Amino acid sequence: MPPEWSRSNDDSLSSTPAEGSHASHQLNDISLNAPGAACMVADDRMVDHFRRRLLSHLGKIRFEKWFEGRTSVQIEGDLVTIGVASPFLMKWMIREFQAPGTLAAQECLGPSAHIRFEVCSTAEQLSATYFQERAQVQESNPDPSAEKIESISKPENVREPLRKSSVMTGGLAPRRRRFASLDDFVSGQGNNSSLQIAKVISRHPGESYNPFYLYGGVGVGKTHLLEGIHREVKANFPDWQVLSLTAEAFGNYYTKALYEKSLPAFRKRFRAIDVLIVDDVDFLDAKKGFQEEFCHTIQELISYGRQVVLSADRHPKMLSNIRPELSTRFLSGILSRIESPDYETRMEIVRRRAEKMSLPVTDDAIEYVANRFSRNVRELIGAINCLQTYHQMTKRMIGITATREVLRDLERDCLKIVRTSDIQHAICNLFGIKQDELVSSRRSRHLSQPRMLAMYLARQWTAAAYHEIGKQFGGRNHSTVMSAEKRIRNMIEKGDSIQVSTRAWNLRDVISTLGEELQVG
Repeated sequence: MPPEWSRSNDDSLSSTPAEGSHASHQLNDISLNAPGAACMVADDRMVDHFRRRLLSHLGKIRFEKWFEGRTSVQIEGDLVTIGVASPFLMKWMIREFQAPGTLAAQECLGPSAHIRFEVCSTAEQLSATYFQERAQVQESNPDPSAEKIESISKPENVREPLRKSSVMTGGLAPRRRRFASLDDFVSGQGNNSSLQIAKVISRHPGESYNPFYLYGGVGVGKTHLLEGIHREVKANFPDWQVLSLTAEAFGNYYTKALYEKSLPAFRKRFRAIDVLIVDDVDFLDAKKGFQEEFCHTIQELISYGRQVVLSADRHPKMLSNIRPELSTRFLSGILSRIESPDYETRMEIVRRRAEKMSLPVTDDAIEYVANRFSRNVRELIGAINCLQTYHQMTKRMIGITATREVLRDLERDCLKIVRTSDIQHAICNLFGIKQDELVSSRRSRHLSQPRMLAMYLARQWTAAAYHEIGKQFGGRNHSTVMSAEKRIRNMIEKGDSIQVSTRAWNLRDVISTLGEELQVG
């Protein structure tokens, strides 16, 4: 979730809060760009030049239909990379647009320039919401030229990035970011409690559930809920200052302040926020310098009755390299785990998405998608995007036969093959140990239990035989692996705990968390 400063009606980030506002300080703009946000809008002249040349070769109608607001572009050296929403669309666009795209690239970068199409997660999100957003803009503002574009001041890197990237749009100005709505969130057995907490916070921020710590696997709806809280709070309290950003972006702001020796100004700005929403706080794990500053920031906000909302991929106790005072602060509010959607929830997600896209799809095709793409919401959205592209090209009703054909490649790409090395990596991350320690001959308890658990998971997740697993754990024999598997099973049956960092944690929950990580890679 990119950093977003919510603005008051005067569209200024430096305005003084109105009388009675919850904020007690002026909020000045921070100029610092958060790296790591793929396909981010950038005011780059070379990217703009490429878009103009591509527009001239394709014509306005074709450009708007296939590129405007639905693709991203990155330029690195003489390579232009165009991000699209799905593998199916990528193959079709290579066939249709490789030649004019290459010509446009060569006109911008020289005769050695070439282009490449690839699937981009940001392009998936753009494609999924493209038609809905256009309808909303046209309904609220029939004259597109009159739409006011909100210019977001992005932070600047301490060093200039090597790669320039931009969302491909018809105009040169960045589009205003649209936050997801809580009304659009499809609730089910695995996420309804999280949704209800989000609604309470949106109506009564800072009064209860503070901080709100939301955790779960990749692509299950955490960011959607965070964006929904942002949107609802701004609707309910227009004068409040609401900030949404990732933990990585917070770290970049902090690094910039250190670099420029402007920590007092940094703290004044961040601690004047009414509602602070931070995504991916697991990024702070093992980053001690960021942790201390972040801890002081949220402590001060909470002490003054300001709302803090956080998300992560795991429970605070499973952040093995987090400061105790920060972990206990996370635990002091309310925690809510959001699960992968069950079958009924997936069916409703597919049905709603198809309706918003005006996609003519049969019930058996919806059932097929909900059955075949079961790990997270992003897979479902990717599948619907593929079907949408197919319908745009063929104008046909989408039945079960067409669905199977269109999604065949995507199904293969979504299959996750877990290797023993993946399990070792996940175990090392969770327990805060090195891989050479995990496979060593050392028998200390802080190594032997994670090692046994890794061997157990290797038996559950891979087709490797006992002796093959033993070889990958320092050349141990098959009987050692069999013994480890048996001991872990006994611990599960007895409801035993296992030590994660400095805390004991129920073994079933640890295995569940590791399983989610292995599923999504």
